[in-house]
Amino acid sequence: MTTPLLVKDALHAQAVTLSPHSPLTEAVVTMQELRVKRLPVVQEGRVVGIVTDGEIRRALPALTEGLTPWAFVDRVSRVRARDIMRQPVLTVTPDTTVPAALRLMLDRRVGGLPVVDTDGQLRGMLTLTDILRAESRAARLHWGAVEQHMTRDVVTVTPTTPASEAAATLKVTRLHVLPVVQDNQLRGVLHASDLSDAVDRAAATHGPTVMADQFFLTGLSAADLMRPPTGYLTESVPMRDALTRMLDLDVHGLPVITQDGDLLGVVTISDVIRTVLGDSVSAGSVTA
Repeated sequence: MTTPLLVKDALHAQAVTLSPHSPLTEAVVTMQELRVKRLPVVQEGRVVGIVTDGEIRRALPALTEGLTPWAFVDRVSRVRARDIMRQPVLTVTPDTTVPAALRLMLDRRVGGLPVVDTDGQLRGMLTLTDILRAESRAARLHWGAVEQHMTRDVVTVTPTTPASEAAATLKVTRLHVLPVVQDNQLRGVLHASDLSDAVDRAAATHGPTVMADQFFLTGLSAADLMRPPTGYLTESVPMRDALTRMLDLDVHGLPVITQDGDLLGVVTISDVIRTVLGDSVSAGSVTA
C-alpha cells in the first residue's frame, strides 16, 4: 500500500502575507504580481484571517455605488485587510496527510489552506496546485490512461456562441473549460480564466459594474477568446502525463480527441482529484 503524501511534502513555505492593517490596494497588487488568489493575514506570527480574490471582488461593487472616480479611490484606500478578511480560518498542519487536506478543501470549497504548527505559527501555504504538483512527482502507476478517468458527457459551445453566454454556462455548471466544437470537430478551447481576464481588462478601463460578464463581453464570441486546439490529449495518454500537461499549460482541463480530431471527452482537474482520492467526489467548485 502506498504511503500518502504529507502536507509538508507539498506546501510552499515562502508564504506572502498581509497584516490586519494592510490596505486593500496592497492585497490587489500582491495578488496580481504573484498570480495568487489568497493571502493569509498574520499578526505576531499567527494567522488571524485570510483575504481571497472573492472577498475583494465582493467588496468592490459596494465601494463604487454612487461615487465619483476620486471618491472611489479615496474609499478603497481606506479599506484594510481586517475589514474584508475571512475568519476564522481553516488550517492544516505539516503532518496532515495530503488526501485529508484535499478532502477538507473539497468539503469547504476552498482552493488553499494556511499551514500552521501546533503553536499556531504560520509555516506556509498549501494550494490545490501544490497538491497536484506533488502528486505528479509521485509514483502513481495504477492511475491508468485518460480514457479510464475522463468526463465523457461534455458541455460544448460553437465558435459563434456569444462570449457572455459561454461565461454564463461556465458559471452555472461550475466548469473551468469549454471545448469549442463545430461538426464534432475541435476548433478551440475556451478557458474560464481567459473569460475572466477579458472582463478584468475591460473593468480596468471602465470600472466595476453589475453583471460585468454580460456588459464587458458584449459583441465578443467564443471564437474571439478561445485558444487554438493545440492543448489536447488522446485517450491513450497516461493520466499522470495529462496532469503534467495541465500544470505546464496552467489550465483546469483539456479536451480528449480521436486521431481524426473528433471530440471524445474532457479530462479536468476534478477528474484528477477523483483519481488521486481513488473514489467519486464532487470537485467542481475548488480552484487552484
